[in-house]
Amino acid sequence: MAKKSSLSEDNNPIYQDIARFRAILFDAMLKPHDMTMSQGWVLVHLVRENGLRQSDLADRMDIATVTTSKLIDRLEARGYVERRSDPEDRRSNRVYASEAAKDVVRAMTKIIYEVDEIANAGIPEKDLETTLRVLQRMKGNLKDALAQR
Repeated sequence: MAKKSSLSEDNNPIYQDIARFRAILFDAMLKPHDMTMSQGWVLVHLVRENGLRQSDLADRMDIATVTTSKLIDRLEARGYVERRSDPEDRRSNRVYASEAAKDVVRAMTKIIYEVDEIANAGIPEKDLETTLRVLQRMKGNLKDALAQR
């Protein structure tokens, strides 16, 4: 049996295309809030659990600590987050979301549902459930492979 490829009929990698188109649409819909998807995800994590260390935030987002620091810099300059010294470890900071951040997260949540509606149009619920289960497995497989390197 031939191996299946992640290339679509036009030889573009389908997973990257989906992620790219979702990100472009999401950023366009988030633009009135002067927020990027990456900045928004920082806020989502902080609204869920305020006072995370920068390093914990980077781990949860699966991005480099330096990248997280730059995102926090931009958000802090606009009043969405505040860095405070970690009382348990003066060498690290904890990051706290402001009330304004909570408003942005509410808007983001609405936009996520809108993007999902657009992306999932015409796809039966059972197919979506299977697709999400398969994609979660793929994500896990790839994370496991990275951890072994």
